Amino acid sequence: MGRRPPCLVLGLSALALGMQKLRHCSDGGGHVAQERPFGGRGAMGHRAQGGMGPWDFIDFKVAKDNSDSLASLPPPHLSLFTPLISQLRLVALNFPLAGDMNGLSGADLQCHRQSQEAQLSSTFRAFLSSPTQNLVSIVRRTDRALPIVNLKGQRLAKTWNSLFGGDGAARFNALRFPIYTFDGRNVLTDPTWHCLLRAHKAIWHGSSLRGHRAPKEDCQGWRASLAKGFASPLTEGKLLAEQRHDCSNSLVVLCVEISFL
Repeated sequence: MGRRPPCLVLGLSALALGMQKLRHCSDGGGHVAQERPFGGRGAMGHRAQGGMGPWDFIDFKVAKDNSDSLASLPPPHLSLFTPLISQLRLVALNFPLAGDMNGLSGADLQCHRQSQEAQLSSTFRAFLSSPTQNLVSIVRRTDRALPIVNLKGQRLAKTWNSLFGGDGAARFNALRFPIYTFDGRNVLTDPTWHCLLRAHKAIWHGSSLRGHRAPKEDCQGWRASLAKGFASPLTEGKLLAEQRHDCSNSLVVLCVEISFL
């Protein structure tokens, strides 16, 4: 009987299922290596457990037969979680609101409804501090280094964090680039907003300069019209000035994008 040449058969039939199996055979017989998840250190091109000899080879015919299955797998160097956008939009409600907004949830509901009517698929929340939330914490920590832009993508602030440096967001860019409503109007120049007195062209926020809730300055949790609340005049280019306003005044309410679809 003739002597069998040494060989190695590397079967890749289970590759599409995320596993690979190595079979190493020699003159004295063969053994099967342990199965491992595909893409680990034992993937194609690395030695199987116990080592491989100088006559090792790969059965590419099997790999070719599985090409249709493999084609559906993403390249290993690509991420499946690449962010869709890299900025946060700040948009005004289509009409001013007094301090009694039915609480923070009432303001959030207005942001949600109007963003949906504007066919914006992202999630928006009211730019307000309340007894249950600090303004700075509305945006996730992982997104706080993103720039703030208006509805047209024009930059209003360098980052979310830059708004809470203690200077009232003095570098807020609203005097250069407008804040738009969900239906596309400039809150400072559109005739619809001229019914507001110049002193009332301010945004409610109820926050300290650092973005924390200002006690007794949030219209009693945005549920009262006979109290006081902090607001900031847009005409001065600051977003977090601590100016007290009667909660009976109707002022601008902003909504900030907090998640992307």
